[in-house]
Amino acid sequence: MRNTLGTFVATIICWAVLCTPGALRSQSPAKGPLNLQVTLASGATYPSMRPAVSVEVIFSGGSDSTNAAALVDEIIDAEQHGWSCTSVSSYSVTAQGSKNRVPISAILPVGHGSCDDPLHPEPGQNSPIPAPVLILLNAHVDSTTKYVVSLVGLPSGRTVASTAQAFSSATTYSVSIVPQGVPGESLTNGKTRDVGQLSVSFGLPFVGRSPVFVNTKDLFSTDSKDSNSAFAVTGGVERGLFRTWYSPVQLSEIIQGNQTAASLSAVSNLSVSGLVPWYWTRKALNNGWIDAGLTPEFSVAAKYTHRFAQQVTAKTPLLSENDASVNPVLTIEPFYLFPDYCKTYRGWIKSKAPDSTSSTSRQFCLGLQIDIGTWYLPLDKTKSGSQQVEGYGDVSILIPLSNLNFEKFKLVEKDSLLNSQLRVKYSDSVNPANNYARSRQWTFGIEVMK
Repeated sequence: MRNTLGTFVATIICWAVLCTPGALRSQSPAKGPLNLQVTLASGATYPSMRPAVSVEVIFSGGSDSTNAAALVDEIIDAEQHGWSCTSVSSYSVTAQGSKNRVPISAILPVGHGSCDDPLHPEPGQNSPIPAPVLILLNAHVDSTTKYVVSLVGLPSGRTVASTAQAFSSATTYSVSIVPQGVPGESLTNGKTRDVGQLSVSFGLPFVGRSPVFVNTKDLFSTDSKDSNSAFAVTGGVERGLFRTWYSPVQLSEIIQGNQTAASLSAVSNLSVSGLVPWYWTRKALNNGWIDAGLTPEFSVAAKYTHRFAQQVTAKTPLLSENDASVNPVLTIEPFYLFPDYCKTYRGWIKSKAPDSTSSTSRQFCLGLQIDIGTWYLPLDKTKSGSQQVEGYGDVSILIPLSNLNFEKFKLVEKDSLLNSQLRVKYSDSVNPANNYARSRQWTFGIEVMK
């Protein structure tokens, strides 16, 4: 139980969390108020890596009781019927207006291994606080439907249920279609020209209930000689290496090439990924100079490539028909510089414009995002006869613009939230789908995120 608990807590830390609080109401006479604070989070379970949805439930109310079972016993006299805060049968999650229950896969108590044990007092508090309970759901949650969480198995006539709430579901697939214009793009004939590009990606992390995944990442250009044009269709299996640490291991097969298939190859891939432990990096990534929300992610991939066709240019010589490579990568998620100065600046803006949200946003704070990697090709030689090594990377400068009024542009309704940021990116990249053709470019744009 504790390993499973640690697994889900780590999941909530590595992935983005959407929270919606709600108070439970008692629908029949009781000795006192019984409140349940309900919060939903989405992420993945380890080591299976499957998407999951959880509902966090915190019991509160009564007199001095600090655990779930004691609170229920005190307020609604449940001690005689065997109600248990750790039992799946003690909870119900239903869509509003429906009696059909959403399947619950497990109940995970938080704290010392039981929801009957209180947590240690929080800073500034003299008494312990009730330990929360996590309800794991093993079914899709519709973000357009409101759901009700209720207690089940109470004495006859006793009912406690939450107000209906709409929750966001865990991600089951991803789709991205991004058109863009690139001035001075490098071509395979050694020339450059302005081109239009369409970046398309699709990811299905699990096919049914199997560990099989499918994804594709493609870039199509208005000029077939674009050195960055590529398609890559991937299928394989993935599973975590450890139960309490994000460490997926992946075995996959990739069919890749440029958009005309003048370069075409099949790649067998074995990779392992992970997050640098937060304990090692927390001081370096959170101080007066840097404010980072996530620890860096690393991966190492060993690949075997069989090339069916190659497009050879002056800058991309003929490579081995059967080739091998090692590809280490480090991704540093967005982090913001000089957080103390930024906070002071936002406070100054707030003093000048009291209605502004700048005091709570990152508007005009300077952020960076970095990706670096290397292709090591032991079977290939450079023109000088040494083993081929191709380094690459990109750096993005991020400036949040959260106060832009998108309501005026009819992009959102009144009171809706639409964040944005200015991204200035420099990349020095190589394209493995096109014989490691290299290109360097600056891109500029405003990203809009709902």
